[in-house]
Amino acid sequence: MYLIGRILAVVVKVITWTGMVAIILMMTQITADVAGKLLFNQPLPGTIALVSNYYMVFVAFIPLAFVETRNGHITVEVVTEFLPRHVQRHLYSWTYLLSAVVFGLLAYQTGKEAMTSYAAGTFMVEQQIKVITWPSYFLLPVGCGLMTLVVVYRWGLYATGARSGLGEVPTV
Repeated sequence: MYLIGRILAVVVKVITWTGMVAIILMMTQITADVAGKLLFNQPLPGTIALVSNYYMVFVAFIPLAFVETRNGHITVEVVTEFLPRHVQRHLYSWTYLLSAVVFGLLAYQTGKEAMTSYAAGTFMVEQQIKVITWPSYFLLPVGCGLMTLVVVYRWGLYATGARSGLGEVPTV
């Protein structure tokens, strides 16, 4: 299990770095677009299409698994905070399976949608520029699929008591 966790940790870090590069590119492109519009009355064509269809999808879905390894997702503990620690740990760990089902279904469904968009050659036109958008549809199943792998791995650690190689922050 430890080796699987190390491999998964590397994949999560590489994917997260691509998300960080996307954020830098988005900031650069938006800055250049605004500067071009204000200084030269010539905005960069396709900026809105690229930001909304590529960069924002990267920002929203690619870091899901990384945030999970850091216990950064929002939790609401109205009742469970009054339970003993060992009960909290068991309840928290079983939510991994529920999360795996939800994110697995999301990965599957968004993967089907990505294939449909690929087959149709989905694109949009902005300022007389054709922006191909079908590749961005594949970011959703990648992000949701990686999140599924992380929560399944974390549940496997809970079930077996094995040592983690993921480098995650402990839950409870």
